[in-house]
Amino acid sequence: MPYSTWINLGLIEATSGNVIDYKAIMARLIELRGMYEIREIAYDRWGSTQLIRDMQDEGLEVVPLGQGFASMTAPTKELMNCVLMRRVRHDGNPVMRWMASNMVVQQDAAGNLKPDKAKSSEKIDGMVALIMALDRATRKAESVYEERGIEVW
Repeated sequence: MPYSTWINLGLIEATSGNVIDYKAIMARLIELRGMYEIREIAYDRWGSTQLIRDMQDEGLEVVPLGQGFASMTAPTKELMNCVLMRRVRHDGNPVMRWMASNMVVQQDAAGNLKPDKAKSSEKIDGMVALIMALDRATRKAESVYEERGIEVW
């Protein structure tokens, strides 16, 4: 994948080094909080303890969201509904298009759905993040997504 091209185009952001730089991520979150009205940040409990503490220390509202069927079914179905109703706009973003094309959805015997990272051909992290954000947005009484749909830049 053309990661360096995507970085140069401003479609993805990279941190320096060969490990995740949580301080850089935290600094970017603080910057984004100044630009947007961030109400909540959903997170996967796996491996995120320090970053979650840092976000809480900065006054950000963080909400755990499991990656199993129980947590992911409703927002995954909502995303599928939004796609079918053409309520998702990504302005041709090649990263989002690539991740969407990689995503495989797993269904259990009861019809519950969730993204399947193991069966997906490549990275789907942006799609999982979108589903998690959609979960939080649909749980709020007032959601801009109900009127204008989902926008991904």
